[in-house]
Amino acid sequence: MQSNLYLYPNLVKARKSKMTQSELAKLIGISQQEISRYENGEVKAPINYIIDLANCCGVSVDYILGRNSRANENDPDNILSLYNLLDKNNKLRILERIQTLLELQDSRTQKYKKDGP
Repeated sequence: MQSNLYLYPNLVKARKSKMTQSELAKLIGISQQEISRYENGEVKAPINYIIDLANCCGVSVDYILGRNSRANENDPDNILSLYNLLDKNNKLRILERIQTLLELQDSRTQKYKKDGP
């Protein structure tokens, strides 16, 4: 049993939500084997890898390190991170719902302007 495991609670989850190890390796210019070693806790991941992974996957470094939870849906700064975790079909659904909400908001604003205070 290894005693020098370097584990980052959400490292694999963040990467798997967006791409394979090979795809990420090509994006950031390291080998797939190196990514595997980071994810398995065999070696300590350098901070630039964690930052690159966070940027590629649309999550925060704090999320990868387990310092915050993506479940905090009330945090406005977390909305983009949550959106980036969705698959293509769910992203489309969210965009459609946003458009509907904007249309409703606009019609209410127009009615308010027409009727006056």
